[in-house]
Amino acid sequence: MPSTLRYDSLNLPMSFVRANGLETRCGEIVLMNEKGRSWTLTLKPRQCGRSRITGGWRGFCSANGLKAGDLFTFKLIKRGATLVLLLKSPSQQEDEGSEADEEIESLSTESDSHDEESNQDEKRRISIWKASSSPSLNRFVTLTLKPYNVTKCILFLPKPFTDLHGITVGTKMSLLDKQGVKWCTKLRSEGKRIRMAGGWKGFFKANCVKTGESIKLKLIWEDDTSCVLKFYSKVE
Repeated sequence: MPSTLRYDSLNLPMSFVRANGLETRCGEIVLMNEKGRSWTLTLKPRQCGRSRITGGWRGFCSANGLKAGDLFTFKLIKRGATLVLLLKSPSQQEDEGSEADEEIESLSTESDSHDEESNQDEKRRISIWKASSSPSLNRFVTLTLKPYNVTKCILFLPKPFTDLHGITVGTKMSLLDKQGVKWCTKLRSEGKRIRMAGGWKGFFKANCVKTGESIKLKLIWEDDTSCVLKFYSKVE
């Protein structure tokens, strides 16, 4: 996701963290490409059993040609004091991806021939995880114009959406209507949520949105700190 590059940090999938007992692990973690070049980063635990990689993630992506929207696969090849994750090449991902998925699926259902403990150990040995960042994935947000939005002149962006994309009060945002006209808005914080201040009323009017109606918007990043929410369609 764009936010991983902006904040130089990558959250590891919770299923991967739990399967490998990394909930409380911290310290150095090595990322390696198929040519054997390695980068030493930092593994930090987070709340609710999550972990993240930081301190060099942006540089690793740049050196290996990874950009926002790419699909990539890591394989855990070394445990011990320092974990090592190997970046798989696109060809290896295609060849091994379906095979690995099938193996993981079979391990989760073969309770007759293996006990629960051995299954868990085997899952940890495979340890293949995929981080999907399809360009179209989660870039859309639906906003509904409710009566109190109009009377109180307040409109919040969904928290899961702003959290996912790293949208904060420091982000510059504008709205692009169906005629191609930009409406400037400012982001303000209220509690843990982000709201738009100014511009959105004119934007809704320009797109003929009435109270009670919903619209779908597409997020487009112009640079690291500036983005546009573009009118995509009305939601029936």
